Amino acid sequence: MKKTWLSLLFFFFAAVFRLFPLDLKLSGGLGNLAFEKGRTEALSAVDGEFEPKFFPLALAQLSGEYKDQSYNVGFERDPILRNRLFANVRTNLGYFSLETGPVVSLFNSSRLPISPGISVGMGLSIPGIIFIEAVGSSTLGILMDTPDNNFQRTGDISAGFWVPHVICSFNLNYKNFTYREQDNLLIEDGLVRYYFRADVYTKNIPYTIRLDVGFEKLSRSYTSQAVSGTSIVRETDTDEFKSVFIGLQGTYSINPALKIFLGGEIPVYSWGSPPMKDPPRSTFFFQAWTGIIWTLPNRNS
Repeated sequence: MKKTWLSLLFFFFAAVFRLFPLDLKLSGGLGNLAFEKGRTEALSAVDGEFEPKFFPLALAQLSGEYKDQSYNVGFERDPILRNRLFANVRTNLGYFSLETGPVVSLFNSSRLPISPGISVGMGLSIPGIIFIEAVGSSTLGILMDTPDNNFQRTGDISAGFWVPHVICSFNLNYKNFTYREQDNLLIEDGLVRYYFRADVYTKNIPYTIRLDVGFEKLSRSYTSQAVSGTSIVRETDTDEFKSVFIGLQGTYSINPALKIFLGGEIPVYSWGSPPMKDPPRSTFFFQAWTGIIWTLPNRNS
């Protein structure tokens, strides 16, 4: 099964590469604002404190445009969703746009290495003035009563406007990964982010700057169940860690075909929801990443 999927992806990439010019984006990084992946008991249940846990960041994406359509396909890894394949096609209908495509939870469990799903979205834009976009995705519904099953969900809403040399937007981002660890234990990781973004650019200047400022809530819940007489009793313990954060990314154009970027994000103030304890004030949380964007020419041109 794994070889079949990899072969299909290879032939898809090869065909698209020959037909259309593409932007190849490769990014990697590291962060430590996450819950321990293998933990099976809430920190709040044992009077514990939130501790930094390192995790890798990775993104490989191909994107391009053809007539009134834009498309992208890629692989992403982050601490909430784990591994994920995605692809979508957006059709522009004047001021209105629609998009859809498959998503795949990939090798996130031994029992269910591939779990397919779908993403859908829509947008409204008056170029140079305002835009509104909403996109959601979910793997297909499965019975979560079997150990090692998992379920991914995402949601993004953006509303923004243009001012001279700046694109401003207000954003809501949601990620969720639900995992059946044991017969009687369901673990759910979640991240909700509310933030303002400003993309600053100037004509004939080879660099751009992106600034993010916002609030996020990172959570992990543990739901256990036990049989009591003729009924099933469920209990849920939840750890929550909240942050006010700031992020910055700079992109530099080496030439028309190649860009490099470097970015980072830190919480300027963080706190845990009791009874989970806060980490020591000297604890440093961060995310940092870097990468390239390479414009690949059309092989038929």
